Amino acid sequence: MGTAVALLLARHGHDICGVASRTEVSARAAGARLHARVFDHSTELPDSDIVLIGTSDDAIEEVVEGVAERMRPGATICHFAGSLGIAPLRAALAAGAHACALHPVQALPDVDTALARLPGSAWGVTTSEGARGWAFSLVSDELEGIPVWVAEEHRPLWHAAAVTTSAGLRALMSSAVAMLESIGVEEGATVLAPLVSGTLANSLEGGGVALTGPFVRGEAETVARHLASFDAHAPELKGDYVRVAVLILEEVTRIRGVPEGAQSSIRALLDSA
Repeated sequence: MGTAVALLLARHGHDICGVASRTEVSARAAGARLHARVFDHSTELPDSDIVLIGTSDDAIEEVVEGVAERMRPGATICHFAGSLGIAPLRAALAAGAHACALHPVQALPDVDTALARLPGSAWGVTTSEGARGWAFSLVSDELEGIPVWVAEEHRPLWHAAAVTTSAGLRALMSSAVAMLESIGVEEGATVLAPLVSGTLANSLEGGGVALTGPFVRGEAETVARHLASFDAHAPELKGDYVRVAVLILEEVTRIRGVPEGAQSSIRALLDSA
């Protein structure tokens, strides 16, 4: 993440003056990619306007405590953790720095994918007093993204929404593919791909229009057949179906409504599954 952001900033004229990492191998790889020297952050910090912290969430505070006193007065320190605000940056704040938490709503498995996907993505922005405008400009003008203000106390829910969407979709897809495989259908991902694309498009464009199927129509008998088939062919996957079905039923009830008798019948089936 840090390497990708630094590369985007370099494209907009920033001079990347140094790279540090937990391991020498990763530091040298990032340094080569960024044409920047490698340094040991436990003993030095290059003079810079911006310090980017791309560590795991639980390491941020320790790293910041180690570099805070060596930061230039008035410099800005940023991390990319979704569920954390600026609290882990308190040591830098105490030393006179500005603090910023930036989190992109995007799936980024590697640097090259990040470079392709970050432009146009939304970023959750939380800053110390006086740094909000700077952070918004950084995101919109130099990272080519969409800044969204997130209050310090709301960072965990911001991150939870992203995780539910990203990892949640992946988990749902994996379970659905396993259901097809249990009845001998190969290439399940290929079979489901058009449905996934169509449903996502409907969800983004029309909200409740994307809700289709037996839960919308109140077809308790269809749900009963689903459950019986799981018992016969894939009992290990029935729990996945039931958990998702409860969410679907609640969403349908909230947005479109289900005939009361049908809703109670379906819910009883799911509760007893």
